[in-house]
Amino acid sequence: MPQAAPSCCRRSQHWRPPSVCQSAALTHRESSFNHPTPSGPASLRPPLGSAQELSRRPKVYEHGLACQSSITAAAQSLPPGDLAEPTTADMAVPSHVSRLQKYGPIYKRGTPGMEVVVVAEPDSVQALLTADYASLANDWGEGVSTLLGPGAIANRQGDAHRASKRTLTKGFSKEATLAYLPGVVKLAASFLSRWSSQGSVPLLGEMKCLTFDISCSLIMGFDVEEKERRKLREDFTTLTFGLSAIPFNRSNPVAAAGLDARARLLEHIQPRLSSLPHGNNGSSKPSAKMTPIQRLNAVAEAEGEEMPMEELLDQSINLLMASTETTAFSMCNMMMELESRPHIAQKLADEQRALMDRHGTDISEAVLEDMHYGEAVACEVLRVHSPVPFVFRRALIDLEVGGYTIPKGWILQLSLHQQQLDSNMAPDQPGFYPERWLDASGDLIEQPRNFMPFGGGPRLCLGRMLAKMEMKVMMALFVRGYTCKQPSQQQALTANVAARDDVIQMSFTPRQ
Repeated sequence: MPQAAPSCCRRSQHWRPPSVCQSAALTHRESSFNHPTPSGPASLRPPLGSAQELSRRPKVYEHGLACQSSITAAAQSLPPGDLAEPTTADMAVPSHVSRLQKYGPIYKRGTPGMEVVVVAEPDSVQALLTADYASLANDWGEGVSTLLGPGAIANRQGDAHRASKRTLTKGFSKEATLAYLPGVVKLAASFLSRWSSQGSVPLLGEMKCLTFDISCSLIMGFDVEEKERRKLREDFTTLTFGLSAIPFNRSNPVAAAGLDARARLLEHIQPRLSSLPHGNNGSSKPSAKMTPIQRLNAVAEAEGEEMPMEELLDQSINLLMASTETTAFSMCNMMMELESRPHIAQKLADEQRALMDRHGTDISEAVLEDMHYGEAVACEVLRVHSPVPFVFRRALIDLEVGGYTIPKGWILQLSLHQQQLDSNMAPDQPGFYPERWLDASGDLIEQPRNFMPFGGGPRLCLGRMLAKMEMKVMMALFVRGYTCKQPSQQQALTANVAARDDVIQMSFTPRQ
């Protein structure tokens, strides 16, 4: 018999397409699986079990992907889909959902020469996220590659990525993240106070300002005046818009503006990088108390090398991008959920009163640790509103995924959005339901393995603890001292670098 593919790569025979309005999307755990039968006339296929047939079977690696340098007998078909469709709108979640309904959880899109395979089947997504460097490379397109720069961790591959990640990880450890807590609380409190005196505010734009200021002062270690910070924010926003420019070249005004904004940002950042203290009493020995960007310099000096300024600049742009945009979208959606669900805001307020009685009024590590309902709300925001709906990889070898062949060089678009809407996560409670993360006694349950809002594998988001901390700090400060109101019902945001800052309006009022 033909060798069966691992369960994480087989094609579900009972996949149920999602509705745009329903959160239940996949039923892979209840499905039966069958490996596809080799195609072609039986007389042309080698006898089952023969040396020729065995040599054509896919080699299965630890990460669950069937891989071989040529198309295997077990998977000779490409996924369904259309390679004649335009690509400019294909990252939009509604477009993705409509294709899921048409083609199923694995389909191809794009144009000849720009072939993309979208993978939304949960087990296959998990296998691909955890694949090794020899099988898949990170590939977010020319905009990200150019505007972040070749030295950015997002653009590094293999050993170079592993080295950068090892250096930066301690800058986002639990110890380092907690060291940022007082600064996060101070900035979040000042923004809430200002919003309450301004009437209606553009919520997404304000959240981007908040997360940018946190990134600039705490992650980068820059102490800049408000006027200069405002200019940095403007250039950063312009650069962000440029990431999605197609085609990415100087003839495209959005791409050209992004390139010019990058140049201005580098002019601001370079002298500040040169003057940054090591943050360890003058010693170049790496310390957990250093900011991530200080660690990059310190590690290089400790190894007897000097970090090229070009690489430090690229890493700086990358860190600003990674710690600003996605967290801003998450906190914006969090506030919209709390405004539209006052019973959830009330439960959070009750929890905060109990925590203040137990730990005092400061938002401390102990308060964050004991915010069980707050943690559940944060997890539910990340589940329903994926901060990164898709991640992109490029196949370095031919792959078999879900019974389909993915040729070397094709792009894989992995749907984290669909992963989070798996119907196995509290199937009786669709929609926004924080209680799915708690047991009967109110304690947090173990998170299911298909909950991956920050990705997974070698490229798991380094700043995930910081992002969650920012959400919980904002949540605690808000329910302790404020209420909010939308002028009209507004749709939740899908993470999109091209979203306008004023797309969501909200007013804040001090709590009586």
